Amino acid sequence: MQKASSNIKKNDLATIPKPSFIYSQKFRIGVPSVVVGMGIILASLYYVSFSENTSIRDVGVIFGILAMIVPVTMLQVKESQRKDSIDRNLPLFLLALSSAVQSGANLIRAIETTADRNMGSLTPELKNLRANLSWGMPVEESFENFANRTGTKTARRVTVLLEMALKIGGDIRTNLEMIQKHVTELQNLEKERKSSLAPYTYTIYISFAVFLGIAVILSSQFFSQFEAVQQLLSKGPATGGAFFSSIKDVNFSALNQILFNMSIIEAVFGGLVAGKIGAGTYVAGVKHIIVMIVMAIVAFMLV
Repeated sequence: MQKASSNIKKNDLATIPKPSFIYSQKFRIGVPSVVVGMGIILASLYYVSFSENTSIRDVGVIFGILAMIVPVTMLQVKESQRKDSIDRNLPLFLLALSSAVQSGANLIRAIETTADRNMGSLTPELKNLRANLSWGMPVEESFENFANRTGTKTARRVTVLLEMALKIGGDIRTNLEMIQKHVTELQNLEKERKSSLAPYTYTIYISFAVFLGIAVILSSQFFSQFEAVQQLLSKGPATGGAFFSSIKDVNFSALNQILFNMSIIEAVFGGLVAGKIGAGTYVAGVKHIIVMIVMAIVAFMLV
């Protein structure tokens, strides 16, 4: 046991939190976020009880909901960035393994040597893997723990392929080169997918900006003219037939509110679609939702 423990580097066990920790961290951040969000919503509702301005209520409710979900979402985005860093460094890890094997080391020794290199978010996981192997943990269990901690499909695929290379034997260097080539091709395909779908994300923003422009023109020009006619009709008898008589009873403030609500709905669904197209997850769409909602609020406040 002492001999095994002597092979462990000083910082091998000082790795990032396990995947289960991320959920407890979400809980600790989520509870205060919900409290703050509910406070914003209640404060806006309390303000409306003394004022007839319903836009303050709607804006308060929107920002209250955002205060609830944004902190947890940002934590999830940070976790997603960690996984992306792991996937980006996997080809470099495999290339380093191949070089170490070529110099005469076996695969386990190559993994222990490679853990000292700077590979972003993958380095702490490699140090943890080295610590597990040094303590005598079975290779299959060590690799399974490594795959669970990284939490990416690519890392799990690489882990399975490395286990197969250990069991089958043969020319390990050739196997590592094939695995490295396979992972690189997968990442190149993912980059091509994102680059080809990027224009669709811009299309969502353009369509939302067009909708806001039309809504602002309707609210500031079209509805304002009808409100002026409405004021003239209120000063005298209704003339001009049934058309102007119907204008007299129209609530243009409610129409403006409907346009604002429609813009918020489009911002939510448009942001989710943009996140799914651009990053492959709906969680990534929250940043697009925030940008679009701020655009809608600023546009209607200027009106």
